Amino acid sequence: MPSPYLNKSPPPLATRHTPLSPSPPLSLHALSPLSSLPPVLSVTTGVTLLLTYHLRLHKRESKSLPTWRTSQVATRLEWSRHVRKTESWLYAVQTLRNAITAQTFLATTVLSLLTVISGRMWDLVLKTPRPCRARVVAQFVTVAVCMLISAHEFLQSARLMTHAGFMFPVAGGPSTVLQPESVDRVISRSQTAQWLGLRWLYLSINAVVWVVGGEGPFLLACVAFVRFFDVLDRPPNDGGE
Repeated sequence: MPSPYLNKSPPPLATRHTPLSPSPPLSLHALSPLSSLPPVLSVTTGVTLLLTYHLRLHKRESKSLPTWRTSQVATRLEWSRHVRKTESWLYAVQTLRNAITAQTFLATTVLSLLTVISGRMWDLVLKTPRPCRARVVAQFVTVAVCMLISAHEFLQSARLMTHAGFMFPVAGGPSTVLQPESVDRVISRSQTAQWLGLRWLYLSINAVVWVVGGEGPFLLACVAFVRFFDVLDRPPNDGGE
């Protein structure tokens, strides 16, 4: 008698599933299309772009062409003359107080950020092997220098406006050698210091991108900030911000 199991097909073998290998994590440096460039070339190119832009900006201001900074300097000079002409000392003190508060806040914020970043960067320096430590030290020094200059300029702006508050009522009086033009120069210098404080703060962002992402993203950030500065430095009548 034939076996009833002859016409039955054998049970299917268990399907084997080959586990997929995990994808390597994507880094910001790997996403950059410029990551294949030599690191020194990327950093040099980025710094050259920023330096060239600011040299062009300086030449533009040397030719008396309007920029955001020169327009604001002229505005503050007119404001200084208006305050002296109308003797609006209370209005001047309130305006200077608000500006001093803003500059002091920016300076303390930058120094607080630098303190936090310094602690993290110092740990990174200690964990980096000695042959590769020079790159990390250069990154740390770049961030620290940019932020320290930024905080210094904000403090200088606050210092100059504090002096201007005392100089306004007595400039040009019979019992002082202080001339009204001296107040105008102090107000002008305070605006320039404020502009420099913000500019170095923006440049420190590029340095932080270098630390976080590497040389390729640093170059991309420099290109983006050149475009950003071009819009930012336009005079108010030309769409500046």
